[in-house]
Amino acid sequence: MKLWDRLRSCYKRSGTARIGFKVTGWYGVRTPLEKPLYELALKHATNAETCRTSGNHKDELEQSILAIMLAAAFMEAFINQQGIQILREEFQKYDEGYIDVHGNALPKKRGYPKLEDKWSEITEKISGKRFNKGKEPFSGFKKLVELRNKILHYKGMPSTPMPSPWPDVQGHVTPEKADFNASAARYAIRSMQGMLHEFSTLTSKELPE
Repeated sequence: MKLWDRLRSCYKRSGTARIGFKVTGWYGVRTPLEKPLYELALKHATNAETCRTSGNHKDELEQSILAIMLAAAFMEAFINQQGIQILREEFQKYDEGYIDVHGNALPKKRGYPKLEDKWSEITEKISGKRFNKGKEPFSGFKKLVELRNKILHYKGMPSTPMPSPWPDVQGHVTPEKADFNASAARYAIRSMQGMLHEFSTLTSKELPE
């Protein structure tokens, strides 16, 4: 069975029927977004590279932002489904910081776990093995999260111009153009794929096609 099929995790639905019975059931009907998020990230990274080659740096900026955001969205969607598989109905409590990844209640609510912590904790829960956070691909993954956060929490504050990342543009450019270009999009894709590969190695789960 392919990993994408295994990602069709079950969700809990519970409620109280009028006749007074507690109704709790698991069902596995959903539309998995992980695969289209992954494919869209690849598509926009490729588009960003095409724009860079043609000197269309305005569209390169837009396509790079999309590639980075979609790669990060895939990373969260993927690891959330892995967490749901092992924690089942308790995943929401973990995601909100009430319990740890082993299902143990925390003495104090810790807040929402960071995306990097989710990948580290859930992978270790599944396999008993850890990512090396100081080396690739995890160090690159942290950079991807930083890029995502710069976009998601964009303040638009004036900053010092940066050296141009393009041979056809001389001098300096805005920090946004220096940060969000085809090179960053390519880096995001490498980070996403590297983390998937390492996850597969650590957990012995088959990579998606």
